[in-house]
Amino acid sequence: MTDNRKAGFALIAGAIGSIVTMAIHPVAGGLMTQAQVEHLALMSGIAHSLAMVSTLALFLGCCGLTRRIAADDRIAFTALVIFAFSMVALMIATAVSGFILPNLIRQMARDIPNTTFWRIEITSMFQVNQSFAAIFSVAALVSIVLWSAGMFRSAGFARGLAVYGCLVAPVLAVLIVIGRLPLNVHGMGAVALAMAIWFVGAGGSLLRHEAA
Repeated sequence: MTDNRKAGFALIAGAIGSIVTMAIHPVAGGLMTQAQVEHLALMSGIAHSLAMVSTLALFLGCCGLTRRIAADDRIAFTALVIFAFSMVALMIATAVSGFILPNLIRQMARDIPNTTFWRIEITSMFQVNQSFAAIFSVAALVSIVLWSAGMFRSAGFARGLAVYGCLVAPVLAVLIVIGRLPLNVHGMGAVALAMAIWFVGAGGSLLRHEAA
């Protein structure tokens, strides 16, 4: 199997994994029984473990994509570096949301008299998660803009995909920066879907190029 095919499959698999992650992502709300807390922790661990694996697949695919559209101006390489930076932020965000927060909720469920203390702890960690989720989202969207710009000068990529990346990604990034797109489950789901569409398109382009 050639590098283009490997990268194409990795991009598609990673994109699908990110969508599945958001589809099964649990949502905590109100008072919960101990059994509900344990179920929340289990599903959160599964969802965010899948997110981490999907992240690795996307990064491997993006390495192949960068190699395919690389040029002397180093735009594609810059996109890869920024995307790697975003991956670090995503790993922290998923660790907080998938493992730290569920454990804090477990502690709160067992320590009812100190509920206020645990709520402060949980709120603080949630803010950490939101900050790193925003860093990931904006940085990854910037990478998509740069890769899309490189696609305009590289044969084998649909112009529509490049236009999509150059238009949709900046809009989402600006909405996140100005606070108009909160990165709760629904907001993050919208960002993940927009990115997944682009990554699937890029992966498909690599596969079509190889076939040609």
